[in-house]
Amino acid sequence: MTASPSYREPPLSPPPEQGRLVALSAREADVAAREAAITNREAALERRERELDRLTVAVEAQRDRLVAVRAEYEQRRDTLVQRAQEVERERGELLAAQSRLVEARATLENARESGEAAPASAPPPAVPEMAAVAAEPDAYTNWWTVQLGSPEAA
Repeated sequence: MTASPSYREPPLSPPPEQGRLVALSAREADVAAREAAITNREAALERRERELDRLTVAVEAQRDRLVAVRAEYEQRRDTLVQRAQEVERERGELLAAQSRLVEARATLENARESGEAAPASAPPPAVPEMAAVAAEPDAYTNWWTVQLGSPEAA
């Protein structure tokens, strides 16, 4: 701690009684000023400590929120990855169904051009069906008729 600017070293020889009382009261005033400065400094340090405690609590709350947001992000990312894989699988199935449909159309076109009937054993393309279409026994026959027209019209 630094000494007060008003503090003076005591003289080497004892002062006369009057001077001694003045010096003593000056030292008491100096001690009182130092104690007041120490009290003010302690109060300032306590305020700073309370402020730091509040900031620590706020930072911890932000850290907890960040952890929660990061966990939510990871969960959403995993869900999106799974959904993308599902979409790719569905896309592959649709592309396979489209290629089977194109093959079936080409077979029908070849059969029509050569004048022969379409092979009866050729199964219709495997396309996902709606419940109402699956319930009809002639669903594929109707579908072929709608898509290609009736054989009598040709």
